[in-house]
Amino acid sequence: MPCLSGRYDPRVGPIVNVGVTTPGAFAPGQAAPGVNTFPALIDTGASTTCISLAVAQATGLQAIGLRPMISATHSVPVSVYLADLVMPFGGAGFVVRGIQLMEFTPHASTPFQILLGRDILCEGSLTMSFDGHFTFCL
Repeated sequence: MPCLSGRYDPRVGPIVNVGVTTPGAFAPGQAAPGVNTFPALIDTGASTTCISLAVAQATGLQAIGLRPMISATHSVPVSVYLADLVMPFGGAGFVVRGIQLMEFTPHASTPFQILLGRDILCEGSLTMSFDGHFTFCL
């Protein structure tokens, strides 16, 4: 079971670098060199993994449709993208293939461009401690 451990700022949460690429950009079992990586917040409050428009543009992803993003106060239609994600586990990374990602708009001062949601987190085990350490295993 691949694992990732690190420190995090309790005011922000755990942030990891996640690779994003067009679906099928490399064959199964192949390493993922040259994949653009972006800071991703491990977000247990997000049901679906989300990317900013800047990530979609930087990786050449094309929207495949719209889906409602529902918050505590409203629902708004947002673009949906199909992508492969490269999680930072081990030397070659762990690839999540053909995942649908919703678009979100991060605040200008936000230190992340991806929200890593429960659609991925529930496939593994996440532990966070009060001393600022986290471990995520798939």
